[in-house]
Amino acid sequence: MEKIAIAVRENGKKVEHFGKCEYFIIYKYDEKTHDIEYNNVIYSSKSHDTDSEEWEKSADSIDGVNIVICEKIGLKAKAEVERRGIKVIESEGFIEDILDDFINKEIKKDKVILP
Repeated sequence: MEKIAIAVRENGKKVEHFGKCEYFIIYKYDEKTHDIEYNNVIYSSKSHDTDSEEWEKSADSIDGVNIVICEKIGLKAKAEVERRGIKVIESEGFIEDILDDFINKEIKKDKVILP
């Protein structure tokens, strides 16, 4: 089981920039069955001013997840998150669509047979 964190905007429907998000929706993802289910919400400990970007606090908030999906992420933030062993996926749009795309890519990846 892997944990996926999705950086979200205040309405909880669209993906947000990593350093600007207020919270992350956490999902559990089963790599064998490709089932995904809601797990919980993690609020970033950063200041929630609209112009605030405190990516370090966002990174601290998601320690323990395997994958983070966000609209965008700065180079320094991406390097730090990846150093922590978290895979970064940049995508934009509605959460449901992004999760569907993620699952479809994982299913296709499973079908690839290398010699």
